[in-house]
Amino acid sequence: MKLPVKTHRLLVVLAGVLATAIAHAQLGAASDARVAFHAVGPGGLKIEGTSSELTVNEASDRVSVVVPLRPLDTKIELRNKHMREKYLETDKYPNAELVVARSALKMPDASPISGEADGVLKLHGREHAVRFKYDARRAGARFQVNGSMRLDIRHYGIAEPSFMGATVKPEIDVTVSFTVADQ
Repeated sequence: MKLPVKTHRLLVVLAGVLATAIAHAQLGAASDARVAFHAVGPGGLKIEGTSSELTVNEASDRVSVVVPLRPLDTKIELRNKHMREKYLETDKYPNAELVVARSALKMPDASPISGEADGVLKLHGREHAVRFKYDARRAGARFQVNGSMRLDIRHYGIAEPSFMGATVKPEIDVTVSFTVADQ
């Protein structure tokens, strides 16, 4: 069941990217958060993991999005256990963090915006450059953000998940959505 682990990591990266896009302005706490990863394997196997936990932080010229990995849920307890203990090693590496230069993000005014940006994803004790897509729109004093990215778990030293002969592909799609206050 390596798929959940890979998917989990992708979700973490995507959450980080989206949070960074919103954080271009001075930001408050994130709400209405949803992080999801999608992994595929042989014979049409599809795995989705989700969480509603993520934080967005801004310090000097950087924005970071932190996703705790333990809350990722694939709706199958054994798969969750393998993902957390064997692949993500959440006791040792509890979070995924995406760090983006504030200057790399566009913030919406009256019209919604779409863009791509580069950042650094910290996952499983390793750092790797990533590119992500995001959409953001202003809703009063808040920003609503959606983001996505494709992640290869091998870049982070995570083994390809496998269970009973079914191995999940190492590329995982991650999506993130959240709302953040413009302070």
